[in-house]
Amino acid sequence: MPEFKEKVFISWSAGKDCYLALLKACAAGLEPGALVTFVSAEGHSMAHGLPREILRRQARALALPSVRVPVTWQGYEKGFQQVAGRLRQKGFTGGVFGDINLVAHRQWVENACSQAGLKSYLPLWGLTEEAVVAELLQKKARLLIVALRADLVQKKWLGRYLNAEFIQELKANGLSPCGENGEYHTLVVDGPLFKQKLKVNFMGHRQEKNHLFLKYSF
Repeated sequence: MPEFKEKVFISWSAGKDCYLALLKACAAGLEPGALVTFVSAEGHSMAHGLPREILRRQARALALPSVRVPVTWQGYEKGFQQVAGRLRQKGFTGGVFGDINLVAHRQWVENACSQAGLKSYLPLWGLTEEAVVAELLQKKARLLIVALRADLVQKKWLGRYLNAEFIQELKANGLSPCGENGEYHTLVVDGPLFKQKLKVNFMGHRQEKNHLFLKYSF
């Protein structure tokens, strides 16, 4: 545990893994100063397809600044270095990431942070996926399923909350309980650190190849 509170940013998808990483960072004595989300030119989060308004409202519910960085997949590393440099100039000393078991992801994170002169914290690393989900449910986190692969996961789960039944179904089908292979994505709407529950209205879904994403109304 750091002897003083180090100011860190959270690599923020708005979903379950980064949220648990945020909780663990706070418990370890780090000081989260920003939620950093990489977004498309249209303003949607890169993997989860969340619009900027959802990201803004969620950050407000957590009382943390939202930093949204427009990138392409090809320009992702360049975008990371640019925002990391700006944050380092503002006194940030590191970043917190929700990686669990993908070695290539960990290597990328560590290399990218090292190049930016920042520390990297991966508080979930080495946990089993079942332990990650169990801890979130034990903490009464509310995790809305906002995207899924229709070729792997039943469409009925889109727009529902993650629960033990959903995890058992994934495991029975040989899928990742945490969706580490892109099986599904979540949006955290309530739990520890939330000042108020995030209210989300949606109607139907949109489809990109095998991926289904909720469509939101405001």
